[in-house]
Amino acid sequence: MQIVNRRLSLTEFKDYVLTYDFGTLPANKLVIHHTWKPTQQTWAGQRSINGLKAYYEQKKWPAGPHLFIAEDGIWLFSPMRANGIHASTLNARSIGIEVVGDYDLAVWSGETKYSAVGVIKVLMEHLGIAPAQVYFHRDVSAKTCPGKAITKEWLFAELDQFRYKPAIQPAVGPSVNPAPLEIPDWATQAVAFIRQHQLFDVKTPEDLHDAVKFYSYYQLIRRKP
Repeated sequence: MQIVNRRLSLTEFKDYVLTYDFGTLPANKLVIHHTWKPTQQTWAGQRSINGLKAYYEQKKWPAGPHLFIAEDGIWLFSPMRANGIHASTLNARSIGIEVVGDYDLAVWSGETKYSAVGVIKVLMEHLGIAPAQVYFHRDVSAKTCPGKAITKEWLFAELDQFRYKPAIQPAVGPSVNPAPLEIPDWATQAVAFIRQHQLFDVKTPEDLHDAVKFYSYYQLIRRKP
């Protein structure tokens, strides 16, 4: 089984989708799942992805779900341009989204919730998928997947109020005061004159030379009859 095997943030996923080739017949529906196992507590990132791949290969599946969403990010599994295997009669032209955890008793939370709701919103907007084309696995299965606590009313309310987190600005280090300008003997009188009359600040070597030129010109004018 060939998998993409990449982990993305939601911002990276948005950029990925913008340039992704979904093929001549792109997905026209989403199917939402929960993994049940592994849970959020037992999820181990790359090790879990490797284990899931091995599990599907033991079942002789040529593909699996397309995305796994956990606290550590959005994992790209089977390519989204191809049919996956995750929901029997809904496999054709669908993207299978597995939210890591057991949600029979509690709804999504934390980074998992942010990424899951964000991914669904991104794909619906980019592929033009209507709310009626967002399915739960239990729509075609006796399972409770994506969990009893997850209802479509709750999901669409979350989609309506979803907001992307602002980009993190780079940290600005503490300001460093520049070393004081050393005034050479030949410029002392000029700088004192400039500062006494508050003509301009003398902070740089360029300011220093301007002060000397200004003072010299001033002295020259004073000496004229």
